Amino acid sequence: MSKLSTIINFIKDTISPKYCYSCKIEWHFLCPQCLQKLNTHKSFCYQCKLKSDDFEIHKKCQKNVYYDKIIVNFHYRDRVIKKLIKDGKFYGRQEILIDFWQHLSTLFLEKEKLEKKEDYIIIATPMDFFRKIIRWYNQSEVLSKSISKNLGLEYNFKIIKKIKNTKQQSKLTKKEREKNLKNSFKINKRYIKQIKWKTIILVDDVISTWTTINEIAKILKENKVKKVIWLIIASD
Repeated sequence: MSKLSTIINFIKDTISPKYCYSCKIEWHFLCPQCLQKLNTHKSFCYQCKLKSDDFEIHKKCQKNVYYDKIIVNFHYRDRVIKKLIKDGKFYGRQEILIDFWQHLSTLFLEKEKLEKKEDYIIIATPMDFFRKIIRWYNQSEVLSKSISKNLGLEYNFKIIKKIKNTKQQSKLTKKEREKNLKNSFKINKRYIKQIKWKTIILVDDVISTWTTINEIAKILKENKVKKVIWLIIASD
């Protein structure tokens, strides 16, 4: 983080100080003491929910699955985590999302052997144009930018776009979800050569259904991406 960013954040914290959502102590949205009390996700396969090394998808679970691992930090059922994410996502508290980058960066380095940084590209989960206008920002972009700076990895939010305004996935049946997402995403042709044989990291706040992430991963793999990893704050 630059000196200017540090000064700006200090001024913001002085004018409108942060308070821990759990114990109300000042200067943190989630203080170190309360953070240690939270249950974090152990490494598991997102498909079958059984133990797996470094969140890898088991070979037996890979049928019609296009992503390679989903790294999840916290349990969304936790009251404090759920409140933090909702405020950061829907109520303009971007600084909450930025506070999560350190946790996600640390977890990523624990679960992925980062040998050649040039082999990785971080992208944000795309949001349709109208939804972004309503919220003023894409929570995935906020997280992705902070993590890319911290890890020193390339970031590009233009690689994949959402071109269809879809309904909320969590309220639909499995068949409705698939139909809802059909032809919703596309690769920017300008970057097809850039992503070949690379590992793509997509960052987001919550996974509610696997249909969206699988659809995006499918499009990336069809364009010769080597590996697709999702890095998520919380999931059930």
